[in-house]
Amino acid sequence: MTEQSVAAPSEQSLSVAIQLEIERLLLSGQLNAGARINEKQIAERFGVSRAPVREATRALEQTGLVEIIRNRGVFVRNVKLKDVVAIFDIRIALARLAASEAARRMTPGSVQVLGDLIERMHTAGSADEYLPLNLEFHQRVFALSDNLRLAQLDSSLGKELRLYRLRGLRSSGSMQASNEEHRAIFAALCDRNPELAGRLFEQHVLAGRDRFLATVDQPEPLQPRKRGRPRKHNT
Repeated sequence: MTEQSVAAPSEQSLSVAIQLEIERLLLSGQLNAGARINEKQIAERFGVSRAPVREATRALEQTGLVEIIRNRGVFVRNVKLKDVVAIFDIRIALARLAASEAARRMTPGSVQVLGDLIERMHTAGSADEYLPLNLEFHQRVFALSDNLRLAQLDSSLGKELRLYRLRGLRSSGSMQASNEEHRAIFAALCDRNPELAGRLFEQHVLAGRDRFLATVDQPEPLQPRKRGRPRKHNT
């Protein structure tokens, strides 16, 4: 992103452009969990006032990517492992519903779009290149469900997980395994099989959770959940 690319006729459009750039820095790993976001430096970098930068960071706070601590500044949110797992578990349930409904609404156009995304993911050279395509695949499936509230809920939760999903995809063989799962989901969608599509998409999100957990050093490891069965939590 260049200074010229954020030049826009309104403060609102400036803040949106800056928000997207900060998101890019987060997802690319250039800003890590717990890192402080220096609003003054960002404003100077793009030749703008601090007002649109503040608006951008407030919007990012609402998505759960950053937290604003009074008298200290803006920080990349450091989500606790327990919370990460809880978000994954919620998205597992959402995924089943989304794919089940999407299977009933497949069109020739959606077959073409999803198939193209799978092929592009197959040729992706890195997790950083793969993740945006992976996110788009998920978003397309949720859009096909024709349930706006469902899609919005998943999008909100998904933003909090992007840093952790990227971490899981960087482990050996993860991108290939992930895309093989996409192919199975795609086949079930094309067959208009709601039960199978829902179950496979649920298992795919669960597998993403397990790929992330495999990268985490835990004193008491969380056991991978069996496919298709609810996970029990100790209280």
